[in-house]
Amino acid sequence: MHRKAKPFLKWAGGKRRLLTQFEDHYPEGLKNGKIKKYVEPFLGGGAVYLSLQSKYKFKKVVLNDINHELMLSYKTVQNNIDELISILKPIEENFNKMNFESQKMQYYKIRNEYNIEKSNIDKNKSENIIENVARFIFLNKTCFNGLYRLNKKGMFNVPFGRYLRPRIFDEPTLRGVNKALKGVKLLCDDYKNVEKHISIDEETFVY
Repeated sequence: MHRKAKPFLKWAGGKRRLLTQFEDHYPEGLKNGKIKKYVEPFLGGGAVYLSLQSKYKFKKVVLNDINHELMLSYKTVQNNIDELISILKPIEENFNKMNFESQKMQYYKIRNEYNIEKSNIDKNKSENIIENVARFIFLNKTCFNGLYRLNKKGMFNVPFGRYLRPRIFDEPTLRGVNKALKGVKLLCDDYKNVEKHISIDEETFVY
């Protein structure tokens, strides 16, 4: 089992505040160790999985979400954690030295860079995925209420959030999630296509 990790992103509909209530409703097979496979078709912020993996030992884990940028961030934390941290650390240091107006200008500058690179990634024309994941995390931590919203052209358009010294770079959290994702299968697909990963010959817990 891993040490307890927590979500590294804000996400609408996150379940962190409900985790203690969920404990009473988990299947008995999970608690007695019979369930060895975990599947989550709507991962979001990942609070449920990160809580469960600290308490129960799974042999197989499949995590899915249809949001491409979200799953790119998980894959980057899983496979390129050191490079991601090396990019995020100076972003936070520089941002928190700025006055409010400069932070606002920087936010919209990075948002524009993110959207340009996002378009390249969508067209498979980008080699800067890790850098754009860092921008994605920055925007998540500094935009209004941590929302993720796209306009009709597929561009991220959430406004600046006006936070005082936001925590953009959180190395212990990122490294905790990195450890929790070891050996985990990460998918970006319609939830209906995740059904094939639910085994009928072994007990699987699906959340």
